Amino acid sequence: MREKNSILFVKPPDRYLENEFVYPQLGPHYLQSFLEENDIETDLLILYEKRDDGFASYDRKDLDLNELNMLLLKHGGTSLDTKFDHAVFKDYDIVGFSVMTPQAPDAYTLNQLIRKTYPHITTVIGGSHPRYYQNQVVNLPSDKWFDFVVPQDGWVPMLEIATGKVVRKSTPVVLTSSLPKLTSLPPPTRPYALMEKYNFEIGGVPAFHTITALGCPFTCHFCESGIEKVRTFSERMIEEDLEKIAATQKSLGQDKKAVMFFDDVGLMSPKQVKRLSDVVNKYEFDSWRAFTHAYLLVRHKELLLQPFKDSGGKRVGIGLETGSQRSLDLINKRNGKKQSVAEHYEAVSIANSMGVAVDAFTMIYPWEDENDIEDTNKLVEFIVSNKVDGVDEKQRPMYNHVDSTIMSPFQGTKFFDMISIGALPNVKIDPAADPGNLYYKGADGGSGWPYIQTRLPRAEYEITQAYRNSLRPSYR
Repeated sequence: MREKNSILFVKPPDRYLENEFVYPQLGPHYLQSFLEENDIETDLLILYEKRDDGFASYDRKDLDLNELNMLLLKHGGTSLDTKFDHAVFKDYDIVGFSVMTPQAPDAYTLNQLIRKTYPHITTVIGGSHPRYYQNQVVNLPSDKWFDFVVPQDGWVPMLEIATGKVVRKSTPVVLTSSLPKLTSLPPPTRPYALMEKYNFEIGGVPAFHTITALGCPFTCHFCESGIEKVRTFSERMIEEDLEKIAATQKSLGQDKKAVMFFDDVGLMSPKQVKRLSDVVNKYEFDSWRAFTHAYLLVRHKELLLQPFKDSGGKRVGIGLETGSQRSLDLINKRNGKKQSVAEHYEAVSIANSMGVAVDAFTMIYPWEDENDIEDTNKLVEFIVSNKVDGVDEKQRPMYNHVDSTIMSPFQGTKFFDMISIGALPNVKIDPAADPGNLYYKGADGGSGWPYIQTRLPRAEYEITQAYRNSLRPSYR
């Protein structure tokens, strides 16, 4: 009998993506470092498709685990990168899955395999999928259900499971925990063998992702996080994480380095931008990227962007969403306050005039008609053609970039509720939609399709999406 439970965290594959190593799924990394502080060692298994023969469409029901590769990261620093072999699970007592909704079909299949082949293992599911699809996860068939379902924060539940404070029962157990503050938590682990696989650049510089907070202060109707209170990590933890990222990039032999703050509260006020700029400078990052909002750029202008630019900031992400005022009004972008499409044009112009390129995120909505589509086409055409007054770290001209996606009404969003009660005419969700087809940004710029009725035919929206994405530059 082992003295301690042996624990493996699993990140299921992101089959819908063209490149699964664009950004790390940080949830397991936060849990690893937290448990390590409590003298509990854990391993991490990254599952991914190796696509030497091209991309295989994810719009399918039968998932073949034999298509997967696995990167096993041991707590001592060793690693193994090979074809997936389910025997990897046999020496663990606890297997915890971090699952986003498009990963759910694989997570279910893997858990079914574990329950059948290794019944001694206690399985746990956490992440955004059990948060917003809790009822479906709890009510999975007995050959697929997880022993523990963790719909909120995983730190305390995983510690309780690891130490035997809670034990599995004959039906799934839901463990709900939401820390009021995140200020005492350690930074995430940054395994070298995983980080060397990631391929992402900002302004021509290799970059890694981090976050400063959970939640979002805005209540956009398409977003699950819009209903969640913002909880920030401590400045000490953010500094420690950036120090660790910088050290890893140095060990990877990267002469230049960049960081992306991949949360919803990156560039919210001049004071906050200055604080982040200082820590970026402290660890000598050459460039960085964060997200902001159009109306904040219009309000603060150079007060918001100058510290960002002075510390190497080259690109900002902005959810411009749409060029249709009708759709923008429905989105509730500013918590009930009016936002104008004209601010989108102005925000892009302000950033570009200061030498900062814009990565704009736009959507196609299932209620939109030809006029809505044309209005957003005009916005997209303006964004991609507007001149950026600056060059990147490779001395190349900088260009704005636009992503065009088709909205997926995930559970937990206001739009899901509105569509479910018929509040949006001509729009109906397919109740049998595979969760694996609920995704925004996939192969060849495509999106999932969860609808059985939309204002225009599916083909019209997909032609529009392909056109907008065709305007993207060859680099950014």
